[in-house]
Amino acid sequence: MTEDQFLSEKPQANILIQIIYRYLPFWPIFILLASISLFVSYIYLRSQTKIYVASAKVLIKDPNRGGEGKVLDAMNIFTEKKSVENEIIVLRSSKLMQEVVRELDLYATIYNQGNVQTEELYGNNSPLKFIANDKFNIKGGSKMFFSIDWKKGIVDIDDKKIPFGATLNVNGTEYTIIPNNDYNRNVVGKNFFVVFSSVATEASKIIGSLRANPMSYGSTALDVRIETPVPHKGIDVLNKLFQVYNNEAIEDKNIIATNTLRFIDDRLDTVLAQLDSVEINIEQYKVNNEAINLIKQGELYYTYINDLEKRREQVDLQL
Repeated sequence: MTEDQFLSEKPQANILIQIIYRYLPFWPIFILLASISLFVSYIYLRSQTKIYVASAKVLIKDPNRGGEGKVLDAMNIFTEKKSVENEIIVLRSSKLMQEVVRELDLYATIYNQGNVQTEELYGNNSPLKFIANDKFNIKGGSKMFFSIDWKKGIVDIDDKKIPFGATLNVNGTEYTIIPNNDYNRNVVGKNFFVVFSSVATEASKIIGSLRANPMSYGSTALDVRIETPVPHKGIDVLNKLFQVYNNEAIEDKNIIATNTLRFIDDRLDTVLAQLDSVEINIEQYKVNNEAINLIKQGELYYTYINDLEKRREQVDLQL
């Protein structure tokens, strides 16, 4: 090693040694801060609600493809064009989602408030269901804690003891309390509460977490995804959404078919009435103007000539 190399490396070694000796006495603080950071991170992640993604593939059928569309194309019936963008708007429409909320009874959501995290309960994991008697007039807007006495079959909610199968009045809306027979009744220490929402409010929440995109450019297949803290709930929402979508499409087709057939019948009645009027006018014209039907007159003349010919032959035979 030359003298120049020794002089160039020695200051670097001195700096590293100075740093180590300066901060080495504080190693307990470093360990303490790292432990606190890991603990805070664990608590933060533990308190956050897990979000799952439920997805499905949907094929949008084009009515213009196939023999039926070609047969009815001349009459311009059932030949509306379906674009992927329009069907995405329909799938995410408030009307369809509100029907999904009503059929799945999603306007009353039950939670378990834990020490760290609030858990949403759905399906077999939910102890009760609150079924609205009139699903088209739900006001919602309430949060109520409740407890369950499984032995007596009573729900203690809103300072009232309501038996299973009875009704609860919340802001003018009657809800029937239905117990879940598949729920594990041996579980204790749960802090249940229910949130009552209007159908429109709950539908808006679901629409906000729903995504639908075409699988490829020019494709009529859609990739529909929904984000939800309860995987089974997301699956039920997608299945019910597709069922409602198909029912709405069938109903729309039936309405179009009914209106089209009614229009055709009206036009046929009008045409028949016009034809009857024309025939009456023609007949009246013949009567007033003593018009001659040449074909019919010719047949009558031919028959008369034949009769005269037969009479002449009889006279000749007699002579």
